[in-house]
Amino acid sequence: MHRIRSLTVLAASLVAVTLLPDTAHAKRKSPLEGKPVVVRKLELRKLRFGITPFVGMSLSQTFVHKGYVGGKLHFDFTDWIGIQAKFAYGVINRDSKLLKALNDEAGGLPRGVDPNTAENMSAAPQRLLADFNSPAPLLHDFQSGLTRNNWLASFDVVFKPFSGKLGLFSGIFTEYDMYLFAGLGLANFGRHYPNQQSTTELLGLPNNPADAANYCRPTPNSDPNRECYLHPVKADTGIKVGPSFGGGVNIFLAEFASLNLDVHDIMTYNNAAGLNATTTDVPPKVDKQDANWNHNVMFSLGVTFYFPPKAKRSQLKVGGKPVTAK
Repeated sequence: MHRIRSLTVLAASLVAVTLLPDTAHAKRKSPLEGKPVVVRKLELRKLRFGITPFVGMSLSQTFVHKGYVGGKLHFDFTDWIGIQAKFAYGVINRDSKLLKALNDEAGGLPRGVDPNTAENMSAAPQRLLADFNSPAPLLHDFQSGLTRNNWLASFDVVFKPFSGKLGLFSGIFTEYDMYLFAGLGLANFGRHYPNQQSTTELLGLPNNPADAANYCRPTPNSDPNRECYLHPVKADTGIKVGPSFGGGVNIFLAEFASLNLDVHDIMTYNNAAGLNATTTDVPPKVDKQDANWNHNVMFSLGVTFYFPPKAKRSQLKVGGKPVTAK
């Protein structure tokens, strides 16, 4: 019995000797507690302005593809949030495959009989008898209502949740950030064929649907002009307002410059073709019911220059005082 008691006391002493240092160590505060994960981090964005000249191209226009040049000005309050203002002006217009197909003389929209010919002494093209069953407008009416984007602009809040270092070919190392943004966008639209006139314009026909007795009629109470009546045209031009959103990546070439790749979408409620698309209006008319939400997506490539050109480094503070690296 005495031996058992002695062994019990010895075991308890060993356990106490083993646990006491761990207990004391657990109560001791770590010198790294509450400190940032990265000490003396390079603040590449915080409280810096950025200017980004860029070139871009449209990704979603139905009828006319665009090439843009523009610029972006941004300011970052912290390394992860900021604001930006952006403007892109269209300098290149390229017809899409759809528009080329519609304009194709062999299989596109019906053209009608040319005006001022022996078969047609009217000032506007007239539909051929073979095309009377076609629901499509004549080509000149379609062209007179067709619009294209002239410029894009936006004001956005920018969120940068991801940043880090990037290694290329196991020998080139740089830093990057990925960002998302959202805000308010503007888009300006103009006529793609500014000199093309519709049947209504060519013949000077009244085009107020509320005046049914004279709407599209050469003279009061006469039969209405078929093209004017069934295919009214109203080019939806001007500035449209809508939501702006997108994202991109910056790959830093130096503290003062980065390569910028960006995808930007500005949604607008507009009628790109400028034609009637509903069947509920009698007589037909072009109004807001014929518009829909369109995506004006632009991909851009640019170079961002930061000011001030030299980035600051974060400082580790102990007791409210910065610690100088030795």
